[in-house]
Amino acid sequence: MDVSDIAILKEYKKNRRRGLELVYDRYKKYVYTIAFHYAGNKEDALDITQEVFISVFKSMEGFKEQFSMLPWIKKITVNKCLNFLRSKKPNLSLNEINENGDELQSIISSNEKTDDEVLCKETRQILEQSIGSLPERERMVVLLRHIKQMKYSEIAIVMKLPPGTVKTLIHRARKTIKENMISLGIWEV
Repeated sequence: MDVSDIAILKEYKKNRRRGLELVYDRYKKYVYTIAFHYAGNKEDALDITQEVFISVFKSMEGFKEQFSMLPWIKKITVNKCLNFLRSKKPNLSLNEINENGDELQSIISSNEKTDDEVLCKETRQILEQSIGSLPERERMVVLLRHIKQMKYSEIAIVMKLPPGTVKTLIHRARKTIKENMISLGIWEV
C-alpha cells in the first residue's frame, strides 16, 4: 500500500469527511482522464467521475487496508465507463473532443500555424474517431494500454479477462485502426 493511501485511511478513520476529500483530491484527475477518454466529452466525463466517487465514498467503509487504492479506484472507474458506454450504445465517438470545430478553423486561418500542424490536428481527430468507433472491449483495452499505459496483466485484472484475450483485443484493435488510417490515406503501406 502506498504511503499516501495509509495517510488517507488514517485521516478517514479520524474524520470521514476529510478522508473522503483527500481521496477525491488525490485521484480526481486520474479518474477524469479515464472517463474523458471513454466519454469523449467534458460533460459526460464529469458525470462519470461523479458516479465513480459516489461509489468510492459509499464503499470506503469496506475498503481493506492491506490493498492499494489505485487498482480499486481504477476498477470502479472502468466499470462506470463500461456502464456509460452500454447506456450510450449506438453513437459513441470521440469526435466531440474538439467540440465545434472552431479550433481547427482558427489554426487554418492563423498565419502562425503551419500546414504540418493542421495535418497533425486532422490526423489526431481521425485517430480519435477510429478509436471511438471500435467495439466496446477493444476501445477499452486500447485506452487502458496506450492512454493509461497499463500492463497487459493489469488490464486483464481490471477487465476480468485472461491476459491472452487482452493481447488479442489489442492486436485486433490496432489492426482495425491501421486499416482505417490506410483507407483514409493517412498511413502509408
